[in-house]
Amino acid sequence: RENLTHMETKLTDAESQSAALKAEMERHIEGLKTELEASQAKSIDLESSLVAEREASAAKYSELEAEKTSIEAELQDRIESHNAEVESMRENLTNIETKLADAESQSVALKAEMER
Repeated sequence: RENLTHMETKLTDAESQSAALKAEMERHIEGLKTELEASQAKSIDLESSLVAEREASAAKYSELEAEKTSIEAELQDRIESHNAEVESMRENLTNIETKLADAESQSVALKAEMER
């Protein structure tokens, strides 16, 4: 009988320990689930942030590319305008040189005529 009581006590203790371990494991599992959910939420937030940053970066790149194209076009217009001015100045210089040569010829001719 004493042996039976001892065995019942051990069985009760073992059942208590088993229940306590089971409760502890369930709490641990719940904690891990909570951590996993938090980690997944953070991962989703980070992914959303990354997508938003990529989109913003792509928009900024497009904006800068458009600005570059605009500046290049403006510079090309200025170069063409400058080249046209230079060409006009060359033509004016050629006209002046021609008039000067004509004036010198007339001057030589008048001088020759006056000497006769």
